[in-house]
Amino acid sequence: MLKQKHPLGKLIFFIALELFVIFCVVWYFDPFYQYHAPLGDKKAVLYDRDNQVVGTVRNFSYDSVLMGSSVAENFDSSYLDERYGCLTIKVIKASGSLADLLYYLDMAHEKQELKNVFWCLDMFALEASPKPTIPEGVSPPAYLRTETLLDDIPYLYNKEILLEKIPLQFTYASLDKNTGGNAYNWAEEKEFGASKAKQVYFKPEKAKSPQDFTEAKENLEKNLALLAQEIAANPDTAYRFILPPYSLLWWDAAYVNGELDKNFYLLEQTLPALLTFDNVEVYYFQSEKDIVCDLDNYMDMIHYSPEINQYMFEQLGRETYRVTKENCAEKIAEMKMLAKEITDSYIYEYYD
Repeated sequence: MLKQKHPLGKLIFFIALELFVIFCVVWYFDPFYQYHAPLGDKKAVLYDRDNQVVGTVRNFSYDSVLMGSSVAENFDSSYLDERYGCLTIKVIKASGSLADLLYYLDMAHEKQELKNVFWCLDMFALEASPKPTIPEGVSPPAYLRTETLLDDIPYLYNKEILLEKIPLQFTYASLDKNTGGNAYNWAEEKEFGASKAKQVYFKPEKAKSPQDFTEAKENLEKNLALLAQEIAANPDTAYRFILPPYSLLWWDAAYVNGELDKNFYLLEQTLPALLTFDNVEVYYFQSEKDIVCDLDNYMDMIHYSPEINQYMFEQLGRETYRVTKENCAEKIAEMKMLAKEITDSYIYEYYD
């Protein structure tokens, strides 16, 4: 007579089976691309920069990267692929310091031979700490930064991953949202316009005296050394730096907070330093008056509409915005003149 299985044994079996099924489902759909790129003909759906960048850098096929902070997310990288004959992924870090973006870039160099680095270079990144925050931070989580399965329990057995992230992957793929060159694009649900942009800036009546920026100088020196090391170590990679246009609100805020001298110091040190390399091109859009002084292009001080992103891409390679050794001083002088016009005149088109 056959012995019946013990109830505890059955329970253990079904628990193990359930855990195995969950493991297989999460591994297969892998919404953060921790283990592989999309399988078969599935679209890559990229909407969560903090959790998906590491996986794409590690597991996707590419030969170029588009880097930057949130102001770079609304670029359509497929334009770069068509124009430069490359395959680009976005590498985004919110309010990303130069050191944090270099952390991702080092990872990309380990995985692929890079033909191009398109870098949307923020002013605030230049004065940020030269020490990366990613290795010791919570974003992205530590289990995503490692390549071992041993610490992936929070990902593999996670109700949010199973019941929210995977269904969201299906939904976005069906809507063709955050796919292809529009990875991490956030513009669809945002409002752009002067009334919206002005909500974040209440103009003070008096301006502060110029502030000491010794720490910014020290950080900049270290950051430029890191950047120079990166560029020199990869002479076969073409680096195209894009300095994006912040609105007149940002420039006026710098003036009233006594930070204009600091900002121009950052420019005066950074632009010539980048131009010493043969594999570097620099494009400067901050002095484009028609963009900067029209708040209908913005939703706050620095975040502009996707049309501005596209415009900058279309201008790559053209002399209008390219900074060279010959015109570098002229470009900085233009920016100083525009900053003065902003604080003396243009700002008062929006504020009494």
